Parts: sequence; C-alpha cells; structure tokens
Amino acid sequence: MLTTIRGARATLAALGRRRQLSTATHRIHAPSTAELSAALDAQASYAAVAGRSVISVSGADASVFLQGMQCNDMARASEGGMFTGFLAPQGRMVADAFVYTVADGYLVEVDERVSARVLKALQFYRLRAKVAIRDMSAEHAIWSVWGPSAPTIAATGAAAGAEDRRAPLMGQRLVMPVDRQPSLPAQFEERSGCEAKLRRILKGVAEGADDFVAGVAVPLECNLDYMGGVHFDKGCYVGQELTIRTHHRGIVRKRLMPVLLGPMTSPACADLDAPLSNFGTDGHVACVRADDAPRPRRPQAPGRIGSVAGNAALALLRLDDVALYEKGDVSFEAVAGDGSRISATPWVPAWWPQ
Repeated sequence: MLTTIRGARATLAALGRRRQLSTATHRIHAPSTAELSAALDAQASYAAVAGRSVISVSGADASVFLQGMQCNDMARASEGGMFTGFLAPQGRMVADAFVYTVADGYLVEVDERVSARVLKALQFYRLRAKVAIRDMSAEHAIWSVWGPSAPTIAATGAAAGAEDRRAPLMGQRLVMPVDRQPSLPAQFEERSGCEAKLRRILKGVAEGADDFVAGVAVPLECNLDYMGGVHFDKGCYVGQELTIRTHHRGIVRKRLMPVLLGPMTSPACADLDAPLSNFGTDGHVACVRADDAPRPRRPQAPGRIGSVAGNAALALLRLDDVALYEKGDVSFEAVAGDGSRISATPWVPAWWPQ
C-alpha cells in the first residue's frame, strides 16, 4: 500500500541495520537530513490530506482580528500563508492551523475534529469586529505537494496555498476546490494519504488532533515553536501567558519526536508496512531504567503516542530520558493489548535547533 516510500523502505531499513548500536536495547542514531531527504523527498509527489476543515475569515478587520486569536504574526501570512496555533485561554492547544491569504481575507485550515471548537472561539471573540466567519469545508480540500521541480502555487490552480515551512523540504500546502486536483507536471505521482502521513511522521512533524490534543497539549511540547508557528514578540493573543512564560524560562521538559515501534526480540528497523494494530499498543511509551541509572524523585507519567503510520509514530517523551537513552541508561517500551512489551526507538530530528 505504501508505494510512495518504496525507496524509503529499503533506505530506512538499511539505516536501522547500519546504525544499530545494541541488539539488547534496539538503539539507532538519528538519520541525517541528507539520508532522510534521499528516502522521502527525492520523488516528485502529491497527496490529498484528509480530515481537514477550512474556515473563511473575511472583512475589513480580518487581519487585526486573527492577529489576536492565534500564536503567529499575521505579517508572515503575506507570502501566501503561514503555520500557527489556536490556544485556549489557559494556554493549552485548541488546534494547529494554516492561515492562507485570499483576495477577501483569509482561509484557516484546521483538523476537522476540532473545527467546531475553533469556529465557536472565533465567533465568541468577534464582538464588534468587522469580520464574516464561514465554514467552507464543503467547498475546499487540502493537498500536499513535495519533491523536486515543484511548480509555483499559482500554476497549480489552487484557491490558496503556501510553502510548508514546518520542517525542511516539506513542500507546499494547497487549498483546492473540492472537485479538482492540483495541476502539476507529468513527473508528479499521486500518493495516498497514508503515505503522506508516514512521510510527515518520519520527518518528525506534528499535525492534527492526535498530536495537538485539544485542551491537553502544551504548544512548545508539540514543537509549535520549532515549526515556526509562534511569534514571541507579536503582542497579546488568546492563551499567550503559558507559551510566553515557558519560552522565557527556557524550560521545556518534553517534546514530540519520531519513534519506531517493534518486537523486543528484533532490531528496530523501519517496517513501513507493519500496522501498529499488530502490536496492540495502548498509546503510551514507558521509560525503563537500568538498575544503576539515576531515578526520578517522583513517579513519571508515560509518554503519549500521537500520530501513527505503519510502525512509525510520534511520541511525547521527556528530554532527560532521551538523553539517558543515548547513553544506554534507559530504554523505551510500549505495552501491547496482551501485555507483551513493544520496543520504541526514538530519534531527535536533524532539523531541530541545537
């Protein structure tokens, strides 16, 4: 099924074998940017992104209104669009989002599972602002385009679009009329949504309600800052206090990062056709410490699993535990439905700031 990663399957499996440090702990080092790019970005490709909603915000006050509703600076949307996040007043995530510039205002793309919540918040805070807010999900669909020789967004026939800057070489994000596909050169091959999701996870890019859990997720723990979704000097917006305080304190104890899941008895190589349901994971990853490893003062909650494709996933892990993992002092495990253990092999994406 996952033909888009046809070359990546062999490449990443080889990475897993070549970078294996210990068959006891199933540890691999992070693939380099060049290696991942060769596996995931070399083929000109495009795919529909399912499960997304589109909200129109138009009117004379649209820019000022949205400036106070989300984390990023609306000036960044002047190049077609930007990535951002909507927060609850307490500072937890409501939704990650793309904001696209159109002739009469903006289109806001969010996960369909939280679109009603975003709509409600926009309408609640509208007050006397001269804006019109409409759900246009029935009229638009979202597409992702990546690989060499990508055309300009205007040439694709998109209603709106922007470069996807969440990580290097993510490509372009397009808003198309629901009954049309992007107009692309002949060398571009259509991929399935599962293939595009797998590529995103292997790059370590969070997206949607599985990763940005509404009312629970902390923006910086989900790498909203690393993906360019926060402007720390823009001024007031809904839910800013927690994000700004965390940023200025410089303390982020957990981050979402990619992991490979597999049996404890075999090396942690990428098996991109393996459905996670084979393992029956409970959605959490536990840190297992060696007998002589430092112990935390208090019991720690297991790491949460977010997006999943094949045996690749994003998991929210404590950075201190990941540092111990690199030293060989701990391992990561998930628990199967039958109680058996599943190894979890994390790596830090090469594009993260040092």
